Amino acid sequence: MSVQQEINKVLNAFQKISIQDFVQISNFHKTSGFYNYEEEDKIGIKGHFVTSPEISSLFGIALFNQFINKNPGIKKVHLLELGPGNGYLTYDILEQMNSNGIEILSTTFLEKSSYFTKQLQKFNKLPNFSIISDINDFSIEDEFIVFIYSNEFLDAFGHKQYIYKNNKFSEIFITKEKNHYLLNTLSSIPSEYIKKDFEFIDFKENDILEHSSLIDFFIRNLHSKINKFFFTTNDYGYTEYSKKSSLRALREHKKIDLFESFEGVDYSFSVDFSRLKKLFSPHNSEIVSQSDFIKKYASSFFNNSTDVKNKIIKDLLTGSEDGQMGLVFKNFNVKNYE
Repeated sequence: MSVQQEINKVLNAFQKISIQDFVQISNFHKTSGFYNYEEEDKIGIKGHFVTSPEISSLFGIALFNQFINKNPGIKKVHLLELGPGNGYLTYDILEQMNSNGIEILSTTFLEKSSYFTKQLQKFNKLPNFSIISDINDFSIEDEFIVFIYSNEFLDAFGHKQYIYKNNKFSEIFITKEKNHYLLNTLSSIPSEYIKKDFEFIDFKENDILEHSSLIDFFIRNLHSKINKFFFTTNDYGYTEYSKKSSLRALREHKKIDLFESFEGVDYSFSVDFSRLKKLFSPHNSEIVSQSDFIKKYASSFFNNSTDVKNKIIKDLLTGSEDGQMGLVFKNFNVKNYE
């Protein structure tokens, strides 16, 4: 069954579908969702989008150096990558760990995509290697640090959208009339919870609030499952609310309109880093631009390399021009131990 057929099935039953459920079905339906349906390439020049680990090992080196900076003298560690895709990021981190004499006690990928799970079988020869699809399935029997890292992971989680009108929030839903898909609003009980939870923000008429209870639950489950972790992630997002929709639909490197196509479309949202900071409280977290992150933790590469190709890579990962990732992307990191 296609994504559009699945969406229509929900609409026929309930006459509406939330933005969050629409995105979850579109991205993760077990056979036809973007991250599960079979195709030659999903990530890379021939795919739908390009990520930092696909561009250069520079990104993995920076993540490793950040981990070492925050954990000086560490000798043993568990690795857990969230949403590894093709696995290039872990490959680069493994290389750095081995070169620096750090013992890797286990390597785990959290990957929901059946497509990428097949791509990751090449790591099967690693000792204590596993692939899980749910954070609740993660398990270790010692108290060593778990190094949790990801790139463009949280942006794929579905979000609900609310619009502020007449001093209250109404949830935005997708409906269908005469074969046309429309955005409509309805009052709902969760809207009152949202209003209270975000009351520190001054919302005006027609402002949009995005919230992902799925991210909230994921982070809380991560807390409960892992006793000692260093968590770091890079993604595009914000620390101040834009009060606009950040939902993007991407197909073959091009942005498309919300209902332009249903099949083979990658939906994503900008990450709310302020919310992430709150979810990890009371632990002290840090948010920096990707530009500052790479300049700090891959400084030797950044300062010394004069090769034209490397300059292009550095500009792409750290620059602030259109199409560059330096300021739009941010690094969030936190550890739950002293």
